Amino acid sequence: MNIDRLKTKAASELVLDGVGAPYQQIERAIRNKIQTGAWPPGYRIPPEEELAVSLGVSRAPLNKVLNNLANAKIIVRRRRLGTFVSERTDNHAVIGIIDIRNKIEQSGKEYSFELLKREIVNGEDAYGWQEAVRDERLLRLELVHKANGVNEVFEERFIRISVIPEVELQKFNAVLPNEWLLARLPCTRLINTIRAANPDRRIAKVLGLTTNEPVLVSERRTWAHNDALTWVKLSFPGYRNEFVGEFSPLEPLANLS
Repeated sequence: MNIDRLKTKAASELVLDGVGAPYQQIERAIRNKIQTGAWPPGYRIPPEEELAVSLGVSRAPLNKVLNNLANAKIIVRRRRLGTFVSERTDNHAVIGIIDIRNKIEQSGKEYSFELLKREIVNGEDAYGWQEAVRDERLLRLELVHKANGVNEVFEERFIRISVIPEVELQKFNAVLPNEWLLARLPCTRLINTIRAANPDRRIAKVLGLTTNEPVLVSERRTWAHNDALTWVKLSFPGYRNEFVGEFSPLEPLANLS
């Protein structure tokens, strides 16, 4: 997969309608991509310089648009990582990408994580991932997310090396897999199931639970364009976690510019 080609393709997908000032046309075009779901929550928006070249405009109106959208909480700008479509305040916020770091930090606690296991396995080992091919090579990760040093969320993840080969060299001791992936490939489709379950012994031990104490499990499959990219299972102690969704459609351009 040519990642640079994918980014350029995403930038070229924006089409201006010729009505109004350039920044208004750009904002309408971006909002349309988000509203229609073409750019879903977690999608990495192409860099300003790529958008400027593709649209034939200067970076000034682009910067104004991105600031407007960030202030409206429609996109999130992350230092050194890029600009992403935010987890909007609709039902997708519950069943979409769960930002554990943000969830913990918003509660006023200090976030950290610890990598517990990193190994290369075959597709047949990805028992929960139906898109995995039996003999393909996958990177398997286990890590624990912490709040004030206390183990809070257990994460198990598989990543397809064939889709993003450089992941094989990434150790993930200092950067989260989700953030690393989103900085390189867009999230164009995801399927997420949230359910209650009893943890197995390993997860219970890491989270300080008994096997009879339920956890909330988020099991997510994510695609980058047409390629199944990663499968992740997050286990949250049920008694101290909840997820709330609120539907609020994106406001018209005139009300937010």
